[in-house]
Amino acid sequence: MSQNLSTDQELVSDIVACQLVIKQILDVIDVIAPVEVREKMSHQLKSIDFATHPAATDPVTRRAIQKAIALIELKFTPQGEAH
Repeated sequence: MSQNLSTDQELVSDIVACQLVIKQILDVIDVIAPVEVREKMSHQLKSIDFATHPAATDPVTRRAIQKAIALIELKFTPQGEAH
């Protein structure tokens, strides 16, 4: 870890680390959380009103929320039910 990284490399490294942690969290939720909790996670994100929410002004945050919804639905929707 003594290698010096550029700012872009450091950012990409941080993103990959976050993705790995999120995958682990989703795996744990998949095992321990009842279906109602999984549905609530997606519903809470879907209920954000982009017309009034501050995230609407930031396209990066808005896209991140959309991706989070997609990841939760992909992870917890049985493959036979996926659209």
